[in-house]
Amino acid sequence: MIAKEEYSIRLKMAEMHEEFIERMSEAYDNQYYVEAVWYCYAIFEQRISRLIAKYIDQCNRPDRKDDKSAAISTRISCLQTVIQKNYGVYGSIDVALLDRILKWCKNRNELVHGLISLKHYKKYDEEFKKLAEIGVPLVFELYDVCSDFRNRWYKSDEPSVPLPVEKCRCKQKCINAANL
Repeated sequence: MIAKEEYSIRLKMAEMHEEFIERMSEAYDNQYYVEAVWYCYAIFEQRISRLIAKYIDQCNRPDRKDDKSAAISTRISCLQTVIQKNYGVYGSIDVALLDRILKWCKNRNELVHGLISLKHYKKYDEEFKKLAEIGVPLVFELYDVCSDFRNRWYKSDEPSVPLPVEKCRCKQKCINAANL
């Protein structure tokens, strides 16, 4: 397959990712767990969208007219379907990793959206620490999977079957790939 961006853009993206990995790791090492969790979530959002961007042109849903993306749970669900159906080289991705990321994101969202509540009051530092302890290794695991996937993707041919997302919840494409 052919790269969607110029090599110079991909180099800038790699530099950007290295910087955010360093920031996430530094926040974690300094016990700034809220910040570390924020970086984890942002990285999950971006990495999941980048995996989807490789096949989004094959999606039969209408293009997005806005700069938004579907919820991360929706995007992960779509990606899981593509993986489980062995679409192209996506079958090489372990769907269990996406299950763990999805669970982590749900826990993070519940904590963030319910932060000012009696349920989390006086426990949020501990809860963010737990999220960071799980999220930081997941980020590194996802990067490894994405790197392996990217190497396989560049060596592969265009899949000869349609994208297997006939039961997708999306009314339009889940991402606007032009904004990545």
